[in-house]
Amino acid sequence: MSADCLTSAQLLVRTALKIVEGERFVVVGDDSSEELTLALEQAAKAAGADATSLRLDILRSQATNHSGMRPHKVLPDAIRRAMLASQASAFVATAPHAEGSMREQLLHIVAACRGRHAHMAGVSTAAFTAGCSVDFAELASLGLERLKLVEVGGEITVESAAGTSLRVTVSASTRWVPRLGRVRPGSAVTFPTGSLLAHPETVHGRFVADACVGEFFGAREGALKTPVVLDVMHGTVTNVSAPGLPQLEADIQRVFEVSPNSSRVGAVVLGLNAGITEPLGDAHVDQHMPGLHLIVGDPNSRVTGATWSAATAFAAVGRSHDVTIGDTALVRGGAVAR
Repeated sequence: MSADCLTSAQLLVRTALKIVEGERFVVVGDDSSEELTLALEQAAKAAGADATSLRLDILRSQATNHSGMRPHKVLPDAIRRAMLASQASAFVATAPHAEGSMREQLLHIVAACRGRHAHMAGVSTAAFTAGCSVDFAELASLGLERLKLVEVGGEITVESAAGTSLRVTVSASTRWVPRLGRVRPGSAVTFPTGSLLAHPETVHGRFVADACVGEFFGAREGALKTPVVLDVMHGTVTNVSAPGLPQLEADIQRVFEVSPNSSRVGAVVLGLNAGITEPLGDAHVDQHMPGLHLIVGDPNSRVTGATWSAATAFAAVGRSHDVTIGDTALVRGGAVAR
């Protein structure tokens, strides 16, 4: 186990889950997340908790005829009992689609028992180590300060040396959604995190995704060595180009053709997690990197309040941004402005 991984586990345990002496903590992992499982267990014990780790690749359940072979469609009894008795928990195992119902059962226990849960299904060691290397109490405080600046509305400008030149209009009625790692009783929060998300009034200009993109094509490409350029007019992507990556360009263009709203900018993400300094190639994580990033397609209207939807959505993530609202700098050179 690396020292950095253990430090990130300690920060997650103490500043996000806020585990205290005498509480019970359970971490669910598997053979691919052994380092993270051990780090979280050690961190919780150091905080004075009664910590238990359980591995899905070893446990038996009725769904596997008690053989221990995955996938588990039913939550193994050992995990169920441990979750029912715990005040805090974490999930760092891989997340095959066939185990979706099992994970839903686990999250139901979190809500019913008012547990505090860090959900990190399939998280890599690199993503965990970088994305959880911040004090989440400080991140929440910083995020709420930035929230006060953006929720009054105005024009957000985004610039980068790579060619991003974007104007994002938000209003006082824009609903900003904090994703700052605050774990309340009965809630499950996905980590790594650290951003503010909103459905903007409109977006205009050029966005250079030189960190990564989401969806299946983003998982295939990882951290981008050649950027994807999106031209946006009145909130809609009018042109996409990816010089040197013709397959990626074609895949994105096909996504835009899936539904009438698939090429609209559904949301903007103001990343504030200072621990993510370099792209990891995973858009779910990289979108929390300091800067302003785009979600193209569905705006997740349930949380953003948008009045439209789309059949598709993917993130476009840039790096080394300068982000301002009015005369106030939010991000400078890819670092949170202080």
